[in-house]
Order: sequence, then structure tokens, then C-alpha cells
Amino acid sequence: MIRFEDVSVTYRGGVQALRGLDLTIEDGEFIVIVGLSGAGKSTLLRALNGLVPATGGSITVDDVEVVGASAAELRALRSQIGMIFQTFNL
Repeated sequence: MIRFEDVSVTYRGGVQALRGLDLTIEDGEFIVIVGLSGAGKSTLLRALNGLVPATGGSITVDDVEVVGASAAELRALRSQIGMIFQTFNL
């Protein structure tokens, strides 16, 4: 299960990409994230795997708390999550 609870991400300069996000994705559930450019889609995914730190709230993936996770925990988590962004490198 993936759970976002009251998650916020604020970039330098005070730009708030996510504010108070609550989202639960159950095991086996398939979802699609869509929105306008700048809506926070990529930020949500980057926060999920710890590439962008959440500035508030909690993100839990299968009992692992992403916010404050160790480098080893993040490596293990990232090995289980696949993402393809609009701009990618192979």
C-alpha cells in the first residue's frame, strides 16, 4: 500500500508544489495521475521515492516511512518502484 497523509512539498522561493495531499493506493490498485503542466504530478512521484523531500506530512510505502528514511531504505524502495517521466534517459 502507498499512503500520502497531509503531504506538502515546497521548493526554494516558497513555490508550493503539493499542499495537504491525502491519497491511498491499495496493493494491486491501478491509478492514473493527470493534470495540467505544473500541477505537481512529477513532484508527487519524486516525493514517493524520496528524490524530492516532503516538507510536511508522511509518505508510507509498505510500512516504510519515506520521509526520514535512510539511504539504504530508499535504495531498497526505489528498486521496487518503476517510473517513466516525460524526459528520461536510458
